[in-house]
Amino acid sequence: MLSAVKRMRTKSATIAAALSVALLGAAVLTACQGQVPSSESSASTILTMELPPEVSAKGVVLAAVLLSTSDIEAALAEGLVTPTELEYAQSAIDDGTLAEWKQRAEKELSGK
Repeated sequence: MLSAVKRMRTKSATIAAALSVALLGAAVLTACQGQVPSSESSASTILTMELPPEVSAKGVVLAAVLLSTSDIEAALAEGLVTPTELEYAQSAIDDGTLAEWKQRAEKELSGK
């Protein structure tokens, strides 16, 4: 039982560390991207739209960072991100809306 609790804490710590790196990486990616969303409506849509149950903003940001820096297949296998979050992340990169996803993830994490 104790080892199961230890594994859970280790996994939680790993996910928290990965998310911290992801948010930092997203800031870097956003700065390097040099793109602005085509309209303010796309930004407000990302910030307010209802997401499928398997998608979180932090998962989208993490997937975006992993797409550019890591082995995404391993991240999927480990359950760090879902396939749907990966799709959203790719769209965010393609559409230049990663900054809005980062903003939404920060809002979700702060509980506001």
